[in-house]
Formats: sequence, structure tokens, C-alpha cells
Amino acid sequence: MEERLFYTLALALIHRLGPVSARNLIAYCGGVKSVFEAPVSRLHRIPGIGQKTIQAIRAKEVLRQAEKEWKYCEAEGIQILSYLDEAYPKALKHAHDGPLVLFKKGNVDYNAQPNLAIVGTRKMTEYGREQSEIFAKHFAERGIHVVSGLAYGVDITAHRACLQSGGLTTAILAHGLDQIYPKTHHRKAMEMTQQGSLLTEYPSGSAIDPGNFPARNRIISGLCQGVVVIEAAEKGGALITARFAFDQNREVFAVPGRVGDPYSAGCLRLIRDSVAKCVLHPEEVLQELDIAWEANRSEQLTLSLDQPVELLNEDEGKVLAYLNRGDALIDSIAMHTQMPISQLNSMMLGMEFRGLVRQLPGKKYRKL
Repeated sequence: MEERLFYTLALALIHRLGPVSARNLIAYCGGVKSVFEAPVSRLHRIPGIGQKTIQAIRAKEVLRQAEKEWKYCEAEGIQILSYLDEAYPKALKHAHDGPLVLFKKGNVDYNAQPNLAIVGTRKMTEYGREQSEIFAKHFAERGIHVVSGLAYGVDITAHRACLQSGGLTTAILAHGLDQIYPKTHHRKAMEMTQQGSLLTEYPSGSAIDPGNFPARNRIISGLCQGVVVIEAAEKGGALITARFAFDQNREVFAVPGRVGDPYSAGCLRLIRDSVAKCVLHPEEVLQELDIAWEANRSEQLTLSLDQPVELLNEDEGKVLAYLNRGDALIDSIAMHTQMPISQLNSMMLGMEFRGLVRQLPGKKYRKL
């Protein structure tokens, strides 16, 4: 059992402790295991951490739950991905509320090729079905990994088209991997574990709660370089995903429909409000994202994606400029930047998540 991963899992299992607060805990305590070893008096001084959370951390029950979940995942061939793991989706690390851990069943490497999401209404028209198949098939044939939510309508149509085209596709679930919702999509979900993956932030035994579905949409968008919306009403999950993508600085694309059609209204509104770019063909998406491809010598495709330049705030820029001189202790960085240690610890952890710096022994940091 890998110790850091185990304690990260335990922290993720604490009820009502969100990923942002959990990261603050780790930053203040200097490591994930240290969260569980820190004195109660120290935990009380951490902003945003209340008495109930502290009681949950200090109780032995959460460690027992983590051990139970660990054993379940081992038995079921489920991989637990910590946000500090190499296998964790790099694009999702940049999201401020990316999950501490993800549960994965399947064989896709999220960092090996571009990831694009296809989302839309559950009540698609024949036009929506046709466009979903066209876009998913085109992406699959280009070697692009297609992500969606396994729901009725556009989601499952995109998944099926990818599988039929021999491409990779992942379903982001709003519940644990011990069940599939909707049940009618169980067979396709199992196919995805052989030709893609199932991915969720929820442990086994999690209830299928309606509130989980909007939350999981941030993972769909956060995992991907772009989101394509194909048919959406004026309200619904697809528009929530598009808004998440827009807030996460992802590219949003919408396939237009006829004015007056209820399931084109959402796409037209996204285009009108400049949230989404209008696309008429899947190749336009690839051109906008500057995704190039070429046939590999083998049966696969080799793709490259120009990664977006990291957006740094003023304080992060000061830190990186100082680290250009060489490795530096946290105290030296604090003195040079005139930042409080507590603030700097949290910021440095965030920069480490994003692959900007690396922590060395003795609280020393190196620019990557």
C-alpha cells in the first residue's frame, strides 16, 4: 500500500470536505499524512476547517473506510489516481477544484493524446444523433480521446460511435464504479473499460444523487482541451458543462441548429453570448485547437497538441523569477517576495500541482 496515496484517499473520503479545503489542509500541515498527525490546536488555526471536519480527521473511522475502499479497488481492478500522480490528467490539475483522487477502470492514458468532450441533450433529434456520430467518428479516426457522460441521447451516441470506429472513449460517472447509471448502458460501459475507461471522483457505495451530476460535469470539461455541444435546450447538463469549460479557459464549440427548435436553443444561445464558437464540421474544432496529426508507422496515430501557456498571477511570477537563480528555501522565497509563509505554502503547493515547481528535501524548491 503506497502511503501517500492511502492518506490522500482517506482525506478525499471525509464527508463535505471539498478539494480546495483539502489542499489547504495539506499545504498548512506540510503533507497529506501530516494532516492526520497534526495536533487539534493546529487544525483549528487553518482557515475554513471547522470542528466537524477536525473530528472526522481525528477519528479512526475514515482510515478504516479508506482501507476498505483500497481493498475493493484492488479486487475490482480499479486504479486510484492521486492529484500528485503522473497518471492523473494534467489538464484537470489546473482546475482549482479538481478532485483529490479519481477512480479509474480502463486502459487509456489521459496524458498521451488530446481529449475532447462531446455533450448534449438526452432528448436528441435525428439531426442531433447524426451530428453526434459524425463528430465522434471523426475524432476517433484522428486518434483523439472522446469524453462524455454516459447519459441517454448525445452522450451515449458519441460513446457508441467511438467504439465502433475503434477509438478511445471515457465516461465520467456521477457515482461509484460499483454501479452503472443508466443500467441500460452497462454493456457499453464495460466495452469502454477495454477501449477507454470509466472515471469518477466518487467511491464505491455512493448514492446516485441528482446533485452529483452537475458536479461531475466540471471533470468532463476539466479533463479536455475543448468541449463540443451538440443539441441542448436552454437549460440542462450540457450547458452546465459548457459554462464550466468557459470558466476553466477551455474552448467551447457548438453545432448550430434551426431557430425555434427547442433542442437547438441552448447551442444558439452559447454562440450568441460568445461562450461557444460555431462549428459546422469536426475538422474546424481541430483547426481551432491547433491539433495536428499524422499517420504512425504502426496502426495507431501520432498526435500533438500545442499546450496553452500557463497563466501566472503576480505573486507566482515573482516566485518563478526568483527561482530562475537556482533552488531556494521557502524562507528565502518568503523574504524575497515579502509573502507570509502560510500564504506561500498554499501557493507553492498549487504551483507544484501544475508542474511549475518541485519541492526538494528541507522545504527547498526548484523551478521546472
